[in-house]
Amino acid sequence: MRRRPGLWSIRARTAWTFALAATALATGVVVFSNVMSLAGVGAGLDTAAVRRAAPAPSVPTSTPVPLGEGSARGDAREAVSVVRLVAVQQWQWSAIGIGGAGVVAGGVGWLVSRRMLLPIDRITATANRITASNLHERIALDGPDDELRRLSRTVDDLLDRLETAFESQRRFVAQASHELRTPLAVQRAAVQIGLHDTADRGEVRATREELLEQNRRTEHLVESLLVLAEADRGLAGATQAVDVDEVTDAVIAAMSGTAADAGVTLVHAAHTGPPGLIVAGEPTLLHQLLVNLVGNAVEYNERDGFVRVTTSAAGIVVENSGPVVPVSDAVRLVEPFRRCPSGPRAPQHSGLGLSIVAAIVQAHGWALVITARPTGGLVVRIDVSSV
Repeated sequence: MRRRPGLWSIRARTAWTFALAATALATGVVVFSNVMSLAGVGAGLDTAAVRRAAPAPSVPTSTPVPLGEGSARGDAREAVSVVRLVAVQQWQWSAIGIGGAGVVAGGVGWLVSRRMLLPIDRITATANRITASNLHERIALDGPDDELRRLSRTVDDLLDRLETAFESQRRFVAQASHELRTPLAVQRAAVQIGLHDTADRGEVRATREELLEQNRRTEHLVESLLVLAEADRGLAGATQAVDVDEVTDAVIAAMSGTAADAGVTLVHAAHTGPPGLIVAGEPTLLHQLLVNLVGNAVEYNERDGFVRVTTSAAGIVVENSGPVVPVSDAVRLVEPFRRCPSGPRAPQHSGLGLSIVAAIVQAHGWALVITARPTGGLVVRIDVSSV
């Protein structure tokens, strides 16, 4: 919601300052011009009075002058001279007053703008100084709650998000390096120990199987990292109408064999009418989301357990039985490489399943809620926006 400028906003303060300054300067110019013009008129009248008091020059007797005509002509000439003097004085003093007012107004504007723009210099200096190594610094601008202070808070909030993202990236890189180091170390140990110079065919076969298994785990981890990176980049207009019920049925059909081997009952409960749950999403990422949720629910489960996927107008709910998960740990399962208590097949997981789910949900603008079941297992709810 756009906020209207307040009483102490920069816009309001600038308007009030220059309005008062312009009024005061205009008043000063008018008063100054009038006072000086009156002074000039008074001087002109005094000069005229002196001229009238002086003795008149002699007039030849041969030229008759009508009575009162010479005095009238003299008064007229003196009045015209006074008017001309007043006009010249007004032009001169008005020009001087306007020029002085311009100089004063320019000085006032420079001082006011300098005072008001000092916070921008502080914001600029802080922004130029902050790098990846000192993201903890903030502008923390004080003063009235104006546009610049709101801009400062916005920049500080941006720095908070950047600091959080950088810290998350550092942790992710460290954890990914640790996870990739483990299968590489196992592969090296298998080669060094299992493939010694006197190794027989059985040892070579066992080492090959171990290397293939570690290779599959590494490949799965790299694929998960790529999917996570793709989800973090956002959708960029790649969404289309996707039938969630259809995708869910396909995922459950593909996972039914794995669930049967683990002794887990896998069902889909569709509580949507025709045409089903249709959402605006990216088909590949939505499919990966359901694969991760169902795969986690099957692998982090117990024999004779269940996995129930429910689709409704509100979204998707995946509920499964399994080991008891502490309530405080349930909300942290979206962190990379954080795992639930082990199920029979859990060691094959990279610990990125729910992290990928959280990234896909965030990219679509949906909501993810993970809660622990009191009897064991999890309930994962995804609230989606239907189209």
